[in-house]
Amino acid sequence: MQHRKVVQQQQQQLRSATPGVDNGIVISPIEISFKWLSAYQKQEADMTAIDRGIADGTKPLKRGETKFQDELKKREKDFIIYKNYRIYCATWNVNGQSCQTSDLDLWLSTSEEPPDIYVIALQELDLSARAITFSESNPHPVWNRKFMEALHKKASYEQLTCVRLVGMMLTIFVRKELRPSVVRCSTQTVGTGIISLGNKGGVAVSVTFNDANLCFVNSHLAAHMHEVTARNQGYEAINKKCIFNDSSGRRSISQHDHIFWIGDLNYRISEIPGLRHDYSKNYKALLQFDQLLMEMRKLNVFHGYMEGDIKFNPTYKYDVGTDNFDSSEKLRAPAYCDRVLWKGEGIEQLSYNSVMEIRQSDHKPVYAEFLTAIKTKDLKLFKRVHEETLKRVDKYENDNQPQITVEKTEIDFDEVSFNELIFRDFTVANNCHLPVEFSFKQTHENDKKICERWLDVEPKSGSLITGSSISIRIKFLANSDNIAAFSQKLKSSKKKEIFDILVLHVKDGHDVFISIVGLYRPSCFGLSVETLCQTSRPICEYVLEELNELAKIDGDKFKVSMPREFFLLIDYLYKSGTKTEGLFSLSRKYANSEQINLIRDWLDSWSNEEFPGNPYTAAEALLCLLESPKEPLLKPCAGQLLRTTTLEEAMDLITRLSPPRRNMFLHLCLFLREGIGNKYYNIDEIATLFGDILLKKKSDVVEGFQDGRCRLLMLRFLHSDLGIFTRITNTIISDSEDK
Repeated sequence: MQHRKVVQQQQQQLRSATPGVDNGIVISPIEISFKWLSAYQKQEADMTAIDRGIADGTKPLKRGETKFQDELKKREKDFIIYKNYRIYCATWNVNGQSCQTSDLDLWLSTSEEPPDIYVIALQELDLSARAITFSESNPHPVWNRKFMEALHKKASYEQLTCVRLVGMMLTIFVRKELRPSVVRCSTQTVGTGIISLGNKGGVAVSVTFNDANLCFVNSHLAAHMHEVTARNQGYEAINKKCIFNDSSGRRSISQHDHIFWIGDLNYRISEIPGLRHDYSKNYKALLQFDQLLMEMRKLNVFHGYMEGDIKFNPTYKYDVGTDNFDSSEKLRAPAYCDRVLWKGEGIEQLSYNSVMEIRQSDHKPVYAEFLTAIKTKDLKLFKRVHEETLKRVDKYENDNQPQITVEKTEIDFDEVSFNELIFRDFTVANNCHLPVEFSFKQTHENDKKICERWLDVEPKSGSLITGSSISIRIKFLANSDNIAAFSQKLKSSKKKEIFDILVLHVKDGHDVFISIVGLYRPSCFGLSVETLCQTSRPICEYVLEELNELAKIDGDKFKVSMPREFFLLIDYLYKSGTKTEGLFSLSRKYANSEQINLIRDWLDSWSNEEFPGNPYTAAEALLCLLESPKEPLLKPCAGQLLRTTTLEEAMDLITRLSPPRRNMFLHLCLFLREGIGNKYYNIDEIATLFGDILLKKKSDVVEGFQDGRCRLLMLRFLHSDLGIFTRITNTIISDSEDK
């Protein structure tokens, strides 16, 4: 009785300190800890029983009395196996150079078998004073796209994460089928040096892959031959200050199962008498004087780390564009500045080399591939072990509901823009004693979707046995198909709004509601023609509230006769595109070009800078601009237009459009006729492509929009006698001016 009273008192004390539980679903923080068995009440010497109140979440957990996790830990050998995965580490000091002229395949596709994980590190990505002063931290999309193009062609990859600090950037790619195995991912940065601005230091990524914790570090340490102590201190600072603090708790670099430390470590080769001008292939002699190896032997730095045999030339310093060592007046001694080190059990290095053929920088790129034994649950064995443990509490299984632990219930996308893909990951775990089946509910009755069109979820359903977890990825993309609906759903550019609410359903359990929030940066894409003609300054200077007010203005008075953005594209295409063959194609192969977003920003700012694309991407941007509004350009009289039989009848209906729509259509037709007249455009493709875009949306199902009708109508405008077309057009324009 006395023991029971003490236990009850302890429970009461812990109740106020325990995170809230809503319907048995612990929302945050995530803890893969078998909460349902976290407290036991001792009954007999060889018997334990679970408190049902704790199992269903109505009572706080009692720390220190759990035995279940201890028993699982003791029996890890019964269900843990080690699976080999290929990890490819690559590092390069790019000396502030662009990636455009480099063949990165020579650096990133050297292995016969495709790697499972790519770890790619850059240093001196940006040497500008501005980047250093403001500690630039935005990932570099151009480099990352270039990386993706150069990865092994025998596998498909996804970018897991990217972290940057000024000139240092670390990007992790994983094979698509393995991404769900990454159940946690955190990043950290550490600036070193006198004022820690970040021009030197390290960036790091910590991931839980299967059941192993992996850490990847990219560092750029102090330069110059004599700064050995500063380099050692830089390493110590990164090792000490780089603490990952996420939902799984605090974790230092050393608290990982496998660590890969790469980068421009800047350790030099001390001057060697008699070898100043003969370094080629004399690795053994050079490495006797390598500062890093000497410091490691003294246990001054990288204690416990390993490095493979170096059988390649020093990676620094080269005359740019050559394989010749420094010939400047400083005549810097060659050095192995760029290194790949590792720490942990079960790591076998498969290769370690530099790439002499890449000559863009004064450093040579370095890569190393590893076969790493990753701690992994054998699910069949694990199931047997946990079932054996559950026998003591089997009678409670039917009394408890399945529960799922969600890392966070608000997914913040921060600022989003038109045509930019963004993703966010979060983890769900099964901490209860029953298998859990989950799926995202269909909440949109019209199209039976689990989320709005601008969102996608992977995976959409799954099952979790006790103690397991999975990573969920939510993707956001507002494109020309959905941008109008998306922007109209929002009301403010000043505060974050809800993009959608997902319902995560647990079979026989409680639903979890997940809010998707963020800010939208307005763009000309998706706005109506009339709204664009009411603007008096670039779209980038408006907030959403102002644009919504402009959209409410009725009448035929506009600030301009047609949208400036449309005119800018037509003007550029007229000057450079009417004699470009195959400019408009049904395949829309330039729809995913990176230049589209540059053109978007150019249009949204009414930029005076040189056009950031080419005729093909300008043509695609024009198509996006025409198809992105809620209603097609000719929608107000589309049905009537399709019933006309002559150009005059059709032109009469065109006069009934609002002035901006009428002017846009006529100028578009004149432009297209020019290209067709030059025999650079295929008239049938042009008619098919623009007929659909100008008359209907992809989702439209309207009588009279049968296949071929839109094309025939456009052919009437594009193929008629130029004199008749011009006369009618001039009449329309003249009448419009008189009004």
